[in-house]
Amino acid sequence: MKIAFVGAGRWALALGIRLTANGHEVSLWEYSQASIDRLTSARRHPDLPESVTIPEAVAVTNDLGKAVAGAETIVFAVPSDSLAMVVQQVKGLKPKPQTLVTVTKGIEPKTLKRLSVTINDAMPELPVVVLAGPGIPYDVALGDPTSLVAASGDDNAAKAVREEFTGGHLRVYSHGDVVGVELGAALKNVIAIAAGVADGIGLGINAKAALLTRGLAEITRLGLAFNANPMTFAGLSGMGDLIVTAFSDHSRNHALGLAVGRGETTAAALSSLAGVAEGATTVRSARTLAGSQRVEMPITEEVYRMLHEGISPRDSMARLLRRSPRQEIWK
Repeated sequence: MKIAFVGAGRWALALGIRLTANGHEVSLWEYSQASIDRLTSARRHPDLPESVTIPEAVAVTNDLGKAVAGAETIVFAVPSDSLAMVVQQVKGLKPKPQTLVTVTKGIEPKTLKRLSVTINDAMPELPVVVLAGPGIPYDVALGDPTSLVAASGDDNAAKAVREEFTGGHLRVYSHGDVVGVELGAALKNVIAIAAGVADGIGLGINAKAALLTRGLAEITRLGLAFNANPMTFAGLSGMGDLIVTAFSDHSRNHALGLAVGRGETTAAALSSLAGVAEGATTVRSARTLAGSQRVEMPITEEVYRMLHEGISPRDSMARLLRRSPRQEIWK
């Protein structure tokens, strides 16, 4: 079948390469003509392995109508702060897919809605599936065994995406807890930034293990406030995605935290990245959501202060360590 990616970043390309190998027809839309020229001439992405080339069968275009025409599945793979606008553009073309998928991991910054809700609000007649999990594009492109989860309120749609994307070394599970899967996928980027900061200031593995564990606890607390299943956060889109994002050398969120931990300003650290570190935007939304639900998220709060208020990493660490001792509970 034809699968159209709206967005041609490294995640869309890595998945597109794998889907092409599985026999699907793949098209990718990219708004930047310079990016189109680079991808079509070099047939590779600078953030993917040098040995990985984009198959000639993968069509890359800046004509959105051409990209989505005839696609049974449309996959949104643009940054969270541009998703709402792009969905409206797709809607205006009146395509006729069977399913809409989002692989963007974040929260819509203006409305604070989950991204699947943003898509559903614009195109309510179609099922929306969230595809998430521990998948670093660099390794997916290489064909490293990877497991993801497809979550939707429409069980048939989740299963359809599961079957459509599974093949070779890519394995997809289906899931019904959209809220848990989507929040876990978005919020782990914030905790991965904190993990990068810990590495940047030279903390050891004990500190990092505690940081990730307590980070997952506060992600779970916020998820519970929105009626997510707490067990979801122990799965692929929670703990699994957190592990890979906090440890991979190819994680932009970890790289951002690492640079800040080493003394760089947020602006300088962001400008040195080859793409978007969604956690830098998501931390604002997460902080606001936590406040509205009266959910305590101390690590998220400190990441916000470091990135957007210029607080030093060691001051943030000291503030976390001064917190009153308590029971280890989820809420």
